[in-house]
Amino acid sequence: MKPISLFVLGVMAVAMSAPAQAQVIEARRKPITTDPSEKPLLAAPNDALAKEATVIKWNSDFTYEVLKQGTSRMVCYDLSGWPGEEPWSVECTSSDANMPRIAQNRAFAEMGSKASPTVEGGKPVLSSSGTGGIRELVLAAAKDGTRVLSEVGSIWYNLRGDSQDTAIWHTFVGMPNLKGTQVGLPEVRDAGGAWLMFADTPEAHIMLPGR
Repeated sequence: MKPISLFVLGVMAVAMSAPAQAQVIEARRKPITTDPSEKPLLAAPNDALAKEATVIKWNSDFTYEVLKQGTSRMVCYDLSGWPGEEPWSVECTSSDANMPRIAQNRAFAEMGSKASPTVEGGKPVLSSSGTGGIRELVLAAAKDGTRVLSEVGSIWYNLRGDSQDTAIWHTFVGMPNLKGTQVGLPEVRDAGGAWLMFADTPEAHIMLPGR
């Protein structure tokens, strides 16, 4: 087995085992949390990682301030109500090296929300970073080489929905510019199990089943 495949297997094992049991995840939804230094931690897969994570607050100019300094590389933040996000939305990334990408995502979301979206079949086209004009910005950045990449193997944990009670979990692993053959995974969803979405692009990431 190639080294990259072994690396991917290790990352996937962490990503898929971290939430452990559904009841553990559901227990972390409650009680309803509004504290700005605690709410983002609901996106962390378990209490141990949440305890060690840093919590930040994004500013309107896409800089951020630290609300709680952690001891690990994981960073969590609240995106509720931001352009391209659900009314209730929190996220954690396993690597602080992803902060420049997140800032670019926020900037693209802000600019994209003011642009005319690409429409197919009467609906805005979805991208991995949001809807509408965001897609054009992401593609343009990929083309001119200014798209900020995820750290390879970094894990992203999202919890999004209309409210904390109805939010849905989504976990993926950043694998920018890699192909399915390089990571030992299919590039189509209907192959069963994990698969590589947006293969061979800056947006490439591993989609995990049931996440």
